Amino acid sequence: MQQLILSGVPYTQLLDDLRSLIRSEVQNAPASAPTSAAEPDQLLSVREAAQLLDVCSQTIHEWKRRGLLKFHKLSGRTYLKRTDVLAALQGQQRTTKKGRAAK
Repeated sequence: MQQLILSGVPYTQLLDDLRSLIRSEVQNAPASAPTSAAEPDQLLSVREAAQLLDVCSQTIHEWKRRGLLKFHKLSGRTYLKRTDVLAALQGQQRTTKKGRAAK
């Protein structure tokens, strides 16, 4: 096992060096396979589904309540299948509200 000697290295310099090392390792890490091709029935949390659809979590809950999204309860938590979430994306069109200047 190699030994690391840190005498004379300021704490801030050590943190900066570690951060740059971690950044370079993360950037050079091999890209993972797309999850949609690997796991079409992957379960998403409400937050993950909201991020995927670019809406807020309350919108996901409202769509669940109205029956627009199928969901599953596991251990008291709500999960949605990725395929169901993407299918709901096809049926829902995002509307834009007119601002005061447009009236």
